[in-house]
Amino acid sequence: MAFSKKYIGKGKKVENMEIVEVSLNMAELQNHTFEYEGETYVKFNLAKLKEPDQYGKTHTVYFSIKEPESDES
Repeated sequence: MAFSKKYIGKGKKVENMEIVEVSLNMAELQNHTFEYEGETYVKFNLAKLKEPDQYGKTHTVYFSIKEPESDES
């Protein structure tokens, strides 16, 4: 089973705190919601970047998407 990543935003660690402030793309969030016991949820991953990007962002946010199995596997 293979997974791909769909990136939906980035964040930055708040100076002197263990908090990461994140900005997310709402259209992408709405595309990946699911229902459980009558409530709507969204599940995503938050990962630290190896080094800050050109805008000083230290973290990335993405969905793990299960890819269909190919005939080659």
